[in-house]
Amino acid sequence: MSMGYIAAAAVVIGTAIQGYSSYQSNKGQAEQANADAEAQKARGRLEAERIRKEKEKTQSAARAALAQNGLDVNEGTSVVINDTIEQAGNYDANMAEITGYNSSQRLNAEASVYKNNAKTALAVGAANTVSAAGGSKGGWK
Repeated sequence: MSMGYIAAAAVVIGTAIQGYSSYQSNKGQAEQANADAEAQKARGRLEAERIRKEKEKTQSAARAALAQNGLDVNEGTSVVINDTIEQAGNYDANMAEITGYNSSQRLNAEASVYKNNAKTALAVGAANTVSAAGGSKGGWK
């Protein structure tokens, strides 16, 4: 085997490795983006749950303070205060869930781009490998 064939084989192998490496890299990034998307959704749900628990504590503290001052907690201003806390707490909890979901959607879109890049890298790598093989010293014999 002559040095020319060895050099040509090295070019072909190098081209194939480069294409596969790009494929693997993009595939790994897609998997990481998907994992990050799931984590963002979970983080949003956990934050919403924390907010709801805090809302309940705030409502309890407000009712206790009103009752301690001799007010009826089931009518008038007491109900308005309770409803205001309920509305604000639910709004914040829902916004936390929505924010987590929106972040996860952005990461899912990013994962989709990486998946497409991986497929493209595989196809381009194969084409470049064939091209390198065909272009080296008149092709394989």
